[in-house]
Amino acid sequence: MPRRPGVLLLSAVATLLLAGAARRRAVEPPHPLDARRSFVVTDQAILDGFSFERVMHAIVARSGSRTTALRLYQQLFDTQNAKPGLVAADTSHCDDFMVNGKPVFNGLPRRCPTPEGPLAKSNPFAGDHIPLALVNRFDLAPADGSNCGQYRIVFAKTSNSTFTRVHFIFEAVLPNPNPSEGIAACRPVAQFWADLSNVNSSSERRARLDAFFFTGIDGFDAVIDPDHFSEASGGGIRTMHNANAPLGNRFYQFRLAKRGDQLIAVPDVLQNQPYGRFFDATYGTEAARRFRDAFVANVGNLAIPDENLFFMNIPREFLLAESNPGESELDVVFEIPFLSAQLSPEGRDFSARISAELRKAGSRLSPTDVVKRANQLSCTGCHFFRGNVGELEFYQQISESIIETGEAGPRFAISKTMRDVFVPHRMDVLSNFLKSGTPPPGARATIGGTLE
Repeated sequence: MPRRPGVLLLSAVATLLLAGAARRRAVEPPHPLDARRSFVVTDQAILDGFSFERVMHAIVARSGSRTTALRLYQQLFDTQNAKPGLVAADTSHCDDFMVNGKPVFNGLPRRCPTPEGPLAKSNPFAGDHIPLALVNRFDLAPADGSNCGQYRIVFAKTSNSTFTRVHFIFEAVLPNPNPSEGIAACRPVAQFWADLSNVNSSSERRARLDAFFFTGIDGFDAVIDPDHFSEASGGGIRTMHNANAPLGNRFYQFRLAKRGDQLIAVPDVLQNQPYGRFFDATYGTEAARRFRDAFVANVGNLAIPDENLFFMNIPREFLLAESNPGESELDVVFEIPFLSAQLSPEGRDFSARISAELRKAGSRLSPTDVVKRANQLSCTGCHFFRGNVGELEFYQQISESIIETGEAGPRFAISKTMRDVFVPHRMDVLSNFLKSGTPPPGARATIGGTLE
């Protein structure tokens, strides 16, 4: 990115006028935006202050509960053990719900136990969880300003194997302190991130980001707060588990909740991660038929001719709690079950219904194209098919195993998809909002599986 010009000096009177008018009119940013300063911060010199232990302790400290940071971590992983668990017998476990003797969640299959279940007896504060990124997702702020976007911290549990990994992403939703003012009340947050592009000192950027995440900027809560990771807020903690084995890559979603005097991690379904077998039109369960009706209703959204804006809203009843239940690639790669049914009357009918919606939308996409787009919006599709740096597939958008040189020293690499597709769009959204007040496209464009 080109270097920014020096800070524009304003008179005291002009400064006061601009401050008073900030929420009433748009002001064009005085400098270009820098992707690696204002959107995806992976410089190790900045991340050093954002330790896993500090984040976990800050969450429990703000909860007013008796829970410790260690207990919260261990209880989260104990949800992946069978009852009674290893440390938390009185909370959720992976065999709480059974159908025909097999564990399920939301009525759909899941593994139990998982290979990560033993982490419930581990101590994560021994220095083996490293911060990878601070991520600005102002673009996910709803157009009505019901919140001011998501702000994320990504961590990796260190491993001796390139293909055995555990990642955490803390996806906090920042409340709008003045929702009656709509998205305009979020301007200070957008301006905060834009201003980082013009700060040449990495230590100053680190200090500003530290305040934003841990103490809050004027009028706004600190990002790191348990309420911002709750079901009510829409935030949560997502984990990625990568094993060097067939069907070894999995994602999970957790929400934080108070239970009496305890703060706990509650398993939840994954956005935009339907059960892959539902795309097989010969799979004739009542749930599968309802899913295909819901999918057809989303075709127009999936046909939007912009890679950053096409979306789908799949009802909760069709979503998995684990992105890869481990039974077959049919659970994960949507095109396989879809195409396998095309020689059947049911498959041809499903395809024809999709084609009819595509014609209504004026789209030249094929039904298979639409199903592929749906897969791209899932956890597995986003990371397996689009998480790469150059020719190297590494199953996430940010990698701890690939280090590059940044302006503040070493930094973690981001994927080509993130660099060339996702982040330029997020830059445009922020710039347009600050220039003209154009609201973000909002949560409708969320890439359901993207950790970063």
